[in-house]
Amino acid sequence: MFSTLSVSQTGLNTSKYAIENVSNNQANRNTPGYKKRVADLSEIRLNGVHITGQGVNFGGISRVTSQYMYDKFMQESTKANYLDKSSNMLGGIEKIFAETDSSGFSVDLNRYFQSVESLRTNPSSEVNRSYMKTQGAVIVESLQNLYSSIEKQAQIEKVELKTDVNKVNQILKEIADVNVKIEKYDPSVNDLLDKRDLLELELSKFVDVDINRDAGFYEIKIGGVVAVSNNIFHKEIEIEDRLTPQIDKFNHIRQNADGSSTVFDSLKYNSDFTPKAVPPYDAYDADDTITYKLNNEFSVSVKIGELITGNWDGDPNTPDTTMTVDNDNLTRAFMVKINSDPNMSKLVTAHNGEYTLDASGNKIPMYPNSDNYLKIESNLPGVDNEFTGRFSIERKTGTDVDGRETIYKNDKESKIAQTDTVLTILDQDLNLKSGSMRAQVENLSTSNPNNKFQKYLDQLDQFAQTLADVNSSYIRVGENDYVYGRDGSEAHNTAPFPPNGGDIVNMNLFSGSSVKTLKFDKNAVNDLNQQNLDYLATLQWKDNLSFKGGAQNPNDVNSTSFVEFYRNLKVGVSTDKEEANYGFEVQDAIANNLGTAYNEVVKVNSDDEMIDLMKFQAAFSANAQVISAVDEMIQTLLGMKR
Repeated sequence: MFSTLSVSQTGLNTSKYAIENVSNNQANRNTPGYKKRVADLSEIRLNGVHITGQGVNFGGISRVTSQYMYDKFMQESTKANYLDKSSNMLGGIEKIFAETDSSGFSVDLNRYFQSVESLRTNPSSEVNRSYMKTQGAVIVESLQNLYSSIEKQAQIEKVELKTDVNKVNQILKEIADVNVKIEKYDPSVNDLLDKRDLLELELSKFVDVDINRDAGFYEIKIGGVVAVSNNIFHKEIEIEDRLTPQIDKFNHIRQNADGSSTVFDSLKYNSDFTPKAVPPYDAYDADDTITYKLNNEFSVSVKIGELITGNWDGDPNTPDTTMTVDNDNLTRAFMVKINSDPNMSKLVTAHNGEYTLDASGNKIPMYPNSDNYLKIESNLPGVDNEFTGRFSIERKTGTDVDGRETIYKNDKESKIAQTDTVLTILDQDLNLKSGSMRAQVENLSTSNPNNKFQKYLDQLDQFAQTLADVNSSYIRVGENDYVYGRDGSEAHNTAPFPPNGGDIVNMNLFSGSSVKTLKFDKNAVNDLNQQNLDYLATLQWKDNLSFKGGAQNPNDVNSTSFVEFYRNLKVGVSTDKEEANYGFEVQDAIANNLGTAYNEVVKVNSDDEMIDLMKFQAAFSANAQVISAVDEMIQTLLGMKR
């Protein structure tokens, strides 16, 4: 009898707790992050002769969850957030390139070509000449507005990235604080576990996370780097800007059979390592002109036999000397001239080969008393300080041109300017695979191949470089045939040379090698003659322009016209936006399906709760009735005894 009373008492208490749990589930049905709770019930282990059982054991309240489904849901949601952010960022760029029938760069470009044609038709008209001056200036301004608008969009994302990093750091701190409470109040921590899950889900919007929840251990890794261990928040995520200076090396490297390498000065040796000097002649004589050009804007020239005073050994600690330029010191002569030029010296510094640093940080040449090769560095690091430089050589006998040559940097040995935004924890780089912050970091790092912002800026620079090049110089080689551009003209080495043809015509309408350095000279319009205008008129319809820098190459498989190049740029922006948008829609559907499946497992279902409530209420009533019956039996027995 007393055994029956004990069994019913356990059932009564268990039903009471279960009913309270059902009520709690119903009360928190709409609480964000709340997961359904269930009462952990089990039969009390049999002891001795109690063959009918000893009742029910209440083991506490546990959450209904699926860690595997939850982690997969977070992973897919993080990917969706990356694509969503990418789509939104590209949407901002797409708006920059939006045009109407009466406004936009395409309209400005067409008006410029129309102004050229109008002046060509009536070269004596001052109205037409003035119109061309106006449209030339407009095209530069319009192009630079596009460029700066993309840069502003990048700056907006940089500010937003800083805000998001602060949010992530706050979330990580909160998770560590929650872990402190979980350790303190375990096992009554269901609400804390719900809160931590919600924080993890919020964190996954920004970055991809790898979470280890092994028994007695908790760890969050972001981009492969530990951010939180148990209740320890290691260090905040930091934003680091890494700026790399541009270095141009004018050399050729020969790999020898023994594994060593030999460096050749490209001013004195050809790319096949043969010397430019053909005995008994030197590489250059007094009639030849060697010129270094920077950004298609500034230049310095050197001639054999001229006297140059300057820092010939490249050591800032030694006084200037005066030397006569010859074939043995030509490279050092350019170093002196470039570093002495008031315009060039603001942007770059030239060195005679490799150098070491002294205790004060000064760059001391390793071999100061002989020519090595020209190494030209940007004075300041970062993509904002990139430059374009090349050599042009005109060989003459008296006043007759014998040949021309253009020398470019060694691309494999040179370094391009970079501006990278990197996220770090304790000086370790975060290698993000998804999340909204990955999209931001990608488009703020010029070395990242997924950087769409830089892709569009580079294409605008290519447009500006080609525009300046073909509007600067040309060579007429037939009635309607031309060598297009300054680079192509200075590399043109096919006879006959002047006075029978092949003379370089310099118009200098545009200068510069990028959008930022692009300039239009209104005064040059005054000097345009009919031949110049006939040449300029062909540019509108020329459909085999190359936009890769250097001399024009009509055989380039990607050659096109100015109008088509810009149209392809706009189409590319829209295509990238649509691809990102489509990718987001697909990925978002995957994430939502996983989320729905997961929520079906963990959410509170009112119908199920009502059934549970009725079951436990019935059990409570039944156990109460048994207890009452046993109580009456005991009372009766006690009365009979009295």
